[in-house]
Amino acid sequence: MSRKRRRKQQSNIGIYLLLFVIGVFAIGFVVMFLLNHNSNDKKLLEKSQKKPQNIVINKKSEDEKKNTDTSKEAEVKMTFVGDCTFSSVQGSSEFNSYYDQKGASYFFSNVKKYFEADDKTIVNLEGGFTTSTTQRNKGDGVAYWFKAPLNYVDILTSSSVEIANVANNHALDYEQSGLDQTRKTLDDAKVGNYGFDNVYVTDVKGIKFGFFGLAFDDKETDIKARIDSLKKMGAEFIIATFHDGIEKDAMPSDSQKQAAKISIDNGARLVIMHHPHVVQGLTTYKDSLIAFSLGNFCFGGNPNPSDKDSMILQVDFKRDKEGNITYTHNVLPASITSTPGTNDYRPTVLTGSEATRVTDKINERSEGIVIS
Repeated sequence: MSRKRRRKQQSNIGIYLLLFVIGVFAIGFVVMFLLNHNSNDKKLLEKSQKKPQNIVINKKSEDEKKNTDTSKEAEVKMTFVGDCTFSSVQGSSEFNSYYDQKGASYFFSNVKKYFEADDKTIVNLEGGFTTSTTQRNKGDGVAYWFKAPLNYVDILTSSSVEIANVANNHALDYEQSGLDQTRKTLDDAKVGNYGFDNVYVTDVKGIKFGFFGLAFDDKETDIKARIDSLKKMGAEFIIATFHDGIEKDAMPSDSQKQAAKISIDNGARLVIMHHPHVVQGLTTYKDSLIAFSLGNFCFGGNPNPSDKDSMILQVDFKRDKEGNITYTHNVLPASITSTPGTNDYRPTVLTGSEATRVTDKINERSEGIVIS
């Protein structure tokens, strides 16, 4: 073989090798892009849960100022409810039709008397208030996006709801801008809010309550960071909120139990949870109450869910002359609807045999829960 021909073959081999290397890099780049582009809910949520900000959104109302007790003794009542989604799933308008026909005050009209009788009512706001049309990429498979018009915040303000947790798996349905607009809408309406990086302290009758919220996060570093932040802000009593668990599962997951235990071990005194869309049990750990899932409450995400049971958790706090804070709780069995057989988005406290049935369900699901 001539030298010229050998040099030509060697040159061709070099070109092929160069093209091969370029091809490998190109394929790798595409794969990495797709993996990042299709990141799941939990990875996206982690971005919103890295470092707590020392943000006090404590804008005391005139009523709070008048009711503030300068002595150490105080009694405070709080009401907690589960998932509140003020819109139907994308492409549907059942919830919106109810709003148009009946107005904002309709939705909580059957429970407003309980909300007005307490000092603070706290909801899990699942799905925000935003005008954004940019939906988060949730990858392949079945996915849902929820958002409500900005003026739907009056569902909260018209019915004496003062605080909202925003840490859940639908908080970023319309990207970070959607969550930012939700927070601003709540701020403008003077509805206290917290979740992910934002912790919250409010003074009620002289007691400083601290709140934090996380979604699918049972890491001790994340939980402790938020509790430490609240302590630095002067919180005397810390309430932990978690959006976690397995949908439609009657019992708490290991992650739920782990998050609750870590919270209490690090100084939280009360743990509230939601996400499974069903009620779960309650238990205590180190004399602190854990409510594993309050269930749905005002839930626009499904016009007729098979399980419509819910609960309202009321907690009565008392601080004595020595400054010690103790509390008791009461569960009101409820339904997400006032019309059996459908969802009319009007949660209602149950009575009679239905109240007994839901109470028995919650009690049964409370048995056997062990935190160790």
